[in-house]
Amino acid sequence: MTHASEAWKVNTAAQGTYLGYSNSQYRDSLHEEGAVVSADYLDEGGVTAGYTHTELTLKNNQPRLDQNSYFLSARKHFYIDELAGKITLRADGHFIDNTDPSNDTDDVSVGATQASYLSNNKKYYADFGYAYSHYQNNLHVSQYTPTVGVGVFDGDGWLQLRGYFIETSNPERAQGLSSTQAAEIKYTHWLTPDGLFKPSNLQIGGLVGRRFYAVDMDAGTVANLADVQTGGITTGAEWKVSEHGKVLLLGGNNFYKNRTASDSYSGAFGYLNASVVW
Repeated sequence: MTHASEAWKVNTAAQGTYLGYSNSQYRDSLHEEGAVVSADYLDEGGVTAGYTHTELTLKNNQPRLDQNSYFLSARKHFYIDELAGKITLRADGHFIDNTDPSNDTDDVSVGATQASYLSNNKKYYADFGYAYSHYQNNLHVSQYTPTVGVGVFDGDGWLQLRGYFIETSNPERAQGLSSTQAAEIKYTHWLTPDGLFKPSNLQIGGLVGRRFYAVDMDAGTVANLADVQTGGITTGAEWKVSEHGKVLLLGGNNFYKNRTASDSYSGAFGYLNASVVW
């Protein structure tokens, strides 16, 4: 018989991001700090809650924008012998509050759902996600995200491809865009740790196309403050620093365009996540 305390696995994480903009007429930098708590009950499902505080520093003597983001997610697993795998149904909620004087990015609420499949041998994965975002000043955003993943190199690697198909209800509130499409690819390669300084895995990813007002269900974030993203590349590594602790470090460069202001620029970023499983 499993005790209640043994049936639950809890993961707590602290995370931070710094992003410095280059060649932007209006943006200087962005940094954020947050925490995430995730609890899973046996192999049946779980819940996740997160909080992030963001500060966006602007140029031209514009006031800094401060933002608080709240995230809640629940998931349930179903094991189906005929499919030789696991089906997971997931539902997310986001609420975002900030000091945007125009209210265009303030009081944002998002509901998102996802159905996913993972084979028993963990070699094949697929999901389909849908997100509906409500913004003030007459804007709603619908997002569809089909995803496929496959294990490669005898299980030492994982390749994932996700499509972003985003529709906006009011092009006047979306820099003239009624829809955007983008493709995101990620590759993770696992290593055999040999000492504290050798990572347990290496990661690389990239994005092509355009996406605006995107919801990232992997990261549990909403890009309500970003201009139109036109590309990006990410690299990173994760270290297992103890039996229960991990550290993830990511870095990269994203490309953006403000179509209204004809402002094309890039943003170099670093991301740090330290987590412990209880």
